[in-house]
Amino acid sequence: MKLILIVDDEQDYVNIMVQLLEPEGYKTLAAGTVKDALHLLEVVTPDMLIVDWNLPDRTGLELVKEVRAQKRFRKTRVVMNTIRDSENDQVAAYLEDADLYFTKPIKPEIFLGKIKKLLE
Repeated sequence: MKLILIVDDEQDYVNIMVQLLEPEGYKTLAAGTVKDALHLLEVVTPDMLIVDWNLPDRTGLELVKEVRAQKRFRKTRVVMNTIRDSENDQVAAYLEDADLYFTKPIKPEIFLGKIKKLLE
């Protein structure tokens, strides 16, 4: 079973992600801050991170940079899922090796299709 860590401070949005992903056979964990995510990442190596850009303590992009700097997360897929929709933000995320960039609100069928493809 593939493990997905959702990093988002909006609990309603986390619930939506969980409702989409778990019926598809994915196990989910959630963190509302970069600090909480890093704490979880000390004990688990998820197959995928779904990261919001705007978090209360730091940016999701900073989290992505930290994750990508560690060898043990080399195979972890990273999806940015944020309200930020500028081309500059998307380019910045891809330059930090994000695998996908979605803007909120997502289209569930497209989102799931791309997640499944990434985790094949």
